[in-house]
Amino acid sequence: MFNSVKSIVLATSVSIAALSTAAYANEEIAFSEIKVEAVLDAAENTNALEVFPEIVTDLEQAIASRVKTGSDAGLPTIKIDVRQISLNGNPMLTSIEGFNEISGVVAISDDNNSIGAQSFAVNVAAYPAEQVIPEGYVSVAPSEEDFYNAMILGFADVVVQQVETVYHN
Repeated sequence: MFNSVKSIVLATSVSIAALSTAAYANEEIAFSEIKVEAVLDAAENTNALEVFPEIVTDLEQAIASRVKTGSDAGLPTIKIDVRQISLNGNPMLTSIEGFNEISGVVAISDDNNSIGAQSFAVNVAAYPAEQVIPEGYVSVAPSEEDFYNAMILGFADVVVQQVETVYHN
């Protein structure tokens, strides 16, 4: 088990390094605003925002550290609507267990219409190597000591990768 976790962590580290390099390669892309909202309050039987009240701020900071920002209001914006935070599909969390699934919708809007409005789903899951990952999720392999940060950074990396795809297509 430990060897498979080490292999996954190594593969994830290489992937994250590649994504980070790609994100900084195109310096002309800048954003005026990065806003994360969590609309989990509407969902029944969820307590993710009570257990992790800092998640919105942490996601904003993680994404902002990976993209160029500027103060010009005419620059594009990134808005993220976090829709689910769960542990193996269960939205009732404890701080001891953490969470291993986070999903949301990212919207990029551009008032200058150079790309128009774009949106895409981001689904990140962390599971042991031998566990099946739900369809439509990207897997990240956190260490046991830093599960929360691995999920936040994994989500931010997928957002940046998708933003790069939007601007290079």
